[in-house]
Amino acid sequence: MLNKKKMKKRLKTKKRRHRILMILSLMALTIILLVSIGMFIISKQYSPYSSLLEIQNIDQKITQSFIILDRNDEPLDKNTVVVKFDPIKYEKNWNVDSLYLETLLAVEDSSFYTRKTNGYSIKGTMGAVISQVKRKLGKDVVSRGGSTIEQQLVKIMVFGHNNKNSVSDKIVQLIDARKLALKYDREDILKAYLNELRLTPNTVGVKAASIELFGNDLSKIDSNDPMQVAQIAFMAGLGQSPSIYIQDFDKAGKNRTQIVLSIMKENELISEEIYDQASTVVNDDKGEFSLKSYNQKGTPKEYQAYVSKVKDELSQLNLPKNVTIEVKTYADSQQLKELHKIAVGTYPQDNRLPNGYIEHKESLTAISVVDTQTGHIIGLATNSNNPLIPYTSTRSSGSTIKPLLDYAPAVEYAGLTPSSIQNGTSFSVGNWKVKNYGNQNFGNVSASFALGLSLNTAAVEAFQMTNDQQKNSMMEPMGLNSYNPNGARYNPEQAINYPTNVLALSSAFSVFGNDGVRVEPTTIKSVQTDSVQIKLSDPEARRTMSSSTAQTIVSMLKGVTASNGSEPYAGPRYTGFNQNTYVMKSGSSNFESSVPNSQTKSPDSLLAMASSELSIATWIGSPSYVDATYAPTTFPHETANQGRVYLMNSAFKVMMQGRKARTFKFGKEQLLSDQSKDPIPKIEVISDIDMDDVSIDKAEIDEAEVETYDSMEKEYNKTLERLERTYQE
Repeated sequence: MLNKKKMKKRLKTKKRRHRILMILSLMALTIILLVSIGMFIISKQYSPYSSLLEIQNIDQKITQSFIILDRNDEPLDKNTVVVKFDPIKYEKNWNVDSLYLETLLAVEDSSFYTRKTNGYSIKGTMGAVISQVKRKLGKDVVSRGGSTIEQQLVKIMVFGHNNKNSVSDKIVQLIDARKLALKYDREDILKAYLNELRLTPNTVGVKAASIELFGNDLSKIDSNDPMQVAQIAFMAGLGQSPSIYIQDFDKAGKNRTQIVLSIMKENELISEEIYDQASTVVNDDKGEFSLKSYNQKGTPKEYQAYVSKVKDELSQLNLPKNVTIEVKTYADSQQLKELHKIAVGTYPQDNRLPNGYIEHKESLTAISVVDTQTGHIIGLATNSNNPLIPYTSTRSSGSTIKPLLDYAPAVEYAGLTPSSIQNGTSFSVGNWKVKNYGNQNFGNVSASFALGLSLNTAAVEAFQMTNDQQKNSMMEPMGLNSYNPNGARYNPEQAINYPTNVLALSSAFSVFGNDGVRVEPTTIKSVQTDSVQIKLSDPEARRTMSSSTAQTIVSMLKGVTASNGSEPYAGPRYTGFNQNTYVMKSGSSNFESSVPNSQTKSPDSLLAMASSELSIATWIGSPSYVDATYAPTTFPHETANQGRVYLMNSAFKVMMQGRKARTFKFGKEQLLSDQSKDPIPKIEVISDIDMDDVSIDKAEIDEAEVETYDSMEKEYNKTLERLERTYQE
């Protein structure tokens, strides 16, 4: 009885604290809102961006026709017409269906036509504040944005599609939204917003995006067709996070669609019956509710992943409109066909390759192949219906990140060598118990042994030897820093579990076969229209580490495929290649408890390799991003090992046809950005040297050398004075 009373008292106290916290949070956010409104009034409606607030009326449809060829002029994609822009028009009537417009406004700005304020909504802002507070307090609510259509349009017009969300930017947007609302009527504002939205990389405006995603320009929708209603729901909810909802369509995209369908039902835009039917369509395992961009009609399946990447690169170029553009790529169509066979598991088994096969065909696969010296993307493949997976699907690196994030910076900046003694025994970092695979402990081991056997304890120890600035000096030119969810900061768990994709990984590994240099990857060799060649900028080549560091890491990675390494069966020596011509690193994540929170993530198994000729990354894993289980098998880890070995060795064998395997070559280049030292203290140390203590034995100095020295000393002193003044300023 006493325990029950205590429990009730504790529960009551907890609820009271919860209410107090919620009230204080609301008060704090209300104060912030009032301060913002006050600043708005004080500003006298001034904004530095006022001159940009001009709505442009563009009524011309913009299309591009592409003929995409391989390096031998064989067609990969024949005369594909891409609608880049299809204008929204409002004369007497809209040229988009009313169901889409009403749904969009219900989702993004329900008071657009009814509110009396110009450009801002007090109710909407307060609703957004309350929903955010509730979410912070653990309530299960749908997060809402407080921005009106006018504010979102201003954001696009002023800041483009950059995510500018500082308090000062929000205030400017509020000021300019009011000016916009006073200058234009609401139909013009809504039309401009729909025409300015960038929902896919290849299009501008909602009509063009809908054509690309579903083949429907939104002009006429059958509100009794559950499939079309589901498509409307997806399009109306896409603006919140378009890249996430498209890339992870099967999970995040469909979840968002269900949320919007609920909003449509609540606002009586659709009946209960249509809502149920549309929900069934979205959740149907048959996959009929899918994106058209996944099913590129007219493009052979074996080319779709590569062609998707080509189109993605083309979308970043300023190309002529309403013309036919011929694009020549670096791929070979026959090799793409062979890669596709490998990805789907139908490529012939090599009897020299032990334990290499894909046991469960429901597992997803991806392959990326890059020319090590040039950065040319020469192969992309997947067995998924989503051809974007090889270059957009962000998954866990597992241990493939160790030579890149952990060991290379430690060698470059902390003096780690292959013979350095490292910890091979489990230890704790905060609340995380760092363990090796299989909970094995090895005591003190050499760094070379640790990387060869892929010991997590040693990798985390190497990770801790360098600071974030030093890590970024390598991760940024490797092209991997943009995947870091923590921005420029790294945490120890990322030493063995870093987000990446197979294209990014294959490109990063190329530094080991190219003397520490990475060339920005590209698929496009040339672009021309009407026999006029369009000049393309050369891919950027950047040094990521010194030649000596690249050489050291390569020597350490040789242990991975050695007989006592972590992947003795992964080396292409089984398909006829000398082990001195390549290095590899494997990575598995979320199969067991060595990685934090692995129970809530998808199993991923990768294998990355580098040679002087090719750099390849392969992946096999579960279909969705989170809350997934690996393909059913008694030994999932072994199944993954066998699958990635099959993918890698087969891909290397196919892509090396016509090439000669070469040994690694290294120069004597240094990494220019030495992040461990400060340049100004260097000068101070030099200037403090007592030259009287320096003796010169058996050296003759003539008058000309003395004059030269005096001149250099004067120039040095002048430079030192300029630096000192600059430093003081």
